[in-house]
Amino acid sequence: MYRNSFSTRPKSSRKFLLVLFTTAALIASACSGAEDAALVDSPDTPTAPAGESSVPENLAFADAGQTLRVSVPTLNYAAPHELVETDGAQVLLIDLLTDGLTKRDTSDGSIVPAVAESYETSTDELTWTFQLGDAVFSDGTPIVADDVVTSLGRVAAQGSASLSGPSLWPISGWLEAGESGEIFVPGLVAIDEDTVEMTLTEPFAPLAEVLAGVAFGITPAGASTIGTFDGELPLGSGTDYVPTEIWADGLRLSGNGVDTGITTIEVLVDPGHTSFRAGETDVAPFYDPADSLDGLTGVQIQQSANAYFAMNAAIEPFDDPMVRQAIVHAIDAEELRSRFFPDAVLMRSFIPELIPGGVSDACGSACDFDPEQAETLIQASQNDGTPVTIDYIEREDGGDDQAIAEAVAEMLNNVGLDAVARARTEDGFPLRLLEGNLGLFRFGSVSTAMSPEAMIGLPFHSAGVDNFTSTSIERVDDFIDEARRTTDAEARADLYSNAEAVLFAEAVVAPLVEFNHFVVFGDRLSAVGLEPDGSLNLSQFEFVQTDRVPLDGE
Repeated sequence: MYRNSFSTRPKSSRKFLLVLFTTAALIASACSGAEDAALVDSPDTPTAPAGESSVPENLAFADAGQTLRVSVPTLNYAAPHELVETDGAQVLLIDLLTDGLTKRDTSDGSIVPAVAESYETSTDELTWTFQLGDAVFSDGTPIVADDVVTSLGRVAAQGSASLSGPSLWPISGWLEAGESGEIFVPGLVAIDEDTVEMTLTEPFAPLAEVLAGVAFGITPAGASTIGTFDGELPLGSGTDYVPTEIWADGLRLSGNGVDTGITTIEVLVDPGHTSFRAGETDVAPFYDPADSLDGLTGVQIQQSANAYFAMNAAIEPFDDPMVRQAIVHAIDAEELRSRFFPDAVLMRSFIPELIPGGVSDACGSACDFDPEQAETLIQASQNDGTPVTIDYIEREDGGDDQAIAEAVAEMLNNVGLDAVARARTEDGFPLRLLEGNLGLFRFGSVSTAMSPEAMIGLPFHSAGVDNFTSTSIERVDDFIDEARRTTDAEARADLYSNAEAVLFAEAVVAPLVEFNHFVVFGDRLSAVGLEPDGSLNLSQFEFVQTDRVPLDGE
């Protein structure tokens, strides 16, 4: 039997999951349809207390371009380490309220200090030192090194429950903290009140880039939440906007010297978009299909979330590259999209286009539906008739898993492969996945760590902690290894992009769909900005110039 450069990795390297098998199901249920995707408050989620009045009656639009009003389905002040990364409104709120050591400059995508005043690396690039300077929480309390160490330790302790958290795997002891559930990470040390030191197991140039993710926002060491829910203001670490007023169903944030032209942001609870449709707010996350927005103006961008069929290249017949390529060409992804993911778009890349290194169609012709080419590849392959198994989770509450698997099996049978859908129990699926016994299975990823490392390095490096495809492609490893050593951000992005191109050429996955963030905006705005993680890019907001509307009493 023909073998290419793929190999089975030791099972010991599979101890820690970056993205659980449930991620694909989570993405499918949270993003694929308007009804399923509606952001509703969990019964266990605390909410702001009801007061004597709702939004003050004199809360009117001030000068155009100064006050931005945002509709959200609920004021969910989850702490960053508990972030639900498929909840766009929660991402938006946490991004407004907190910052990490670094942040992404939305004007050009570069990484700049945030809570940290500065940072530097040692000569061997194994030690990173962050100076905090004059950073404070929104109540004026200084942010000290212990706050940073504890905040990041909480993320580490979440293990695979934090989808972005494992992106910090090179920090010494990070993965072990995830396994034990302890917040202590040996590689995170408070040298003094103003200095945080991180010790890495290997050089990792994307560290500052990863730390800019929403999940790594800083909260006080003595409080694991940013919301008090007793009428007091949420406690944030955001450097651009600071919470200054709270009422029963709203929150006001004031600019902290940020140069966006927006001096005030008012976040209002508006679960049914009633206030937005009445013209009382400017912008709102929206989850209805784009063709049913009733004339509303909107913008959508590629989200850093996708779904695909992964192939375990360590077992037959997936160890034959021609069979893998045939499978990709045999699957009519557009048919599956229209049937099961009507509000998604076809997946054509791992790295969102708005992230450095991302391109709109990294897949190219390698992902085209072409059954004739599939048949040709099968005939030229070394496949001896070994069945293609398509594993899916058999759910008591229904779901589309079985229907999708059976549809794919029919497509593969149509081009001459012996394909069969194989049910797995929900409890048994992750074990089979870890053991490397699954063949073709629906998978996916989502992350608010807007770095190609999270989308390419972790899932597809041969030693990656989330390498469920069992890939071991020398060129991919070389590109990723060089990227992790490359301090120039543009050159590093190009290296990850090169690795992405090889992965698609080698047919490591059969792409299905990627999901979009979508927001609608009102008449006061002529343009809005949105980031792949769901946060607002305020530097891209443009207001229609109108006469000033006086506030009541003026």
